Amino acid sequence: MTHAELILYATPTGPLADALADLFERLRRDAPTTAQTYPPHCTLTGFFHRARTDVARAVDDARAAVAAAGPPTLVTVDRLRFAPDWIGLELTAPWLLAVTEAFVDRHELAEGDDALRPKDWLHLSIAYGDGDLDAAARMAQRLDPTLVAGWDVGVWERDADGSWTELSRP
Repeated sequence: MTHAELILYATPTGPLADALADLFERLRRDAPTTAQTYPPHCTLTGFFHRARTDVARAVDDARAAVAAAGPPTLVTVDRLRFAPDWIGLELTAPWLLAVTEAFVDRHELAEGDDALRPKDWLHLSIAYGDGDLDAAARMAQRLDPTLVAGWDVGVWERDADGSWTELSRP
């Protein structure tokens, strides 16, 4: 039986998403770090594995969790933080926490399923891990964290070759 590697992400839309896409493209070209192996995102759960036959159930549960959490509310970018080993946006978003909680409550585990690991430090990583973080920091300083953004929540799959597929966007 094959399994899919899944994760629940929130991804920005609008001007902030456009600025992050541009920054990630420049970082991939000139100062790549581990963060550039992922789409710009806020992690809501850790990775979990599901049988291919159960992927649709995870997607349906994510859609239901978004609906159960009610209308999206403001996601606040608290700051663009430059730590020695991490650069990113720190977020405050009760709605994203409510979606995560609803997903964890709704998604029943089948025998052999990985447990869901909800995250409560809401952030969007710009640079960390391998790479030149000083160069990445210089490039990230031009990002305007006050840009307007909406946020979508969806289940994403990381394929064996490291590519990403968004499976749902409620």
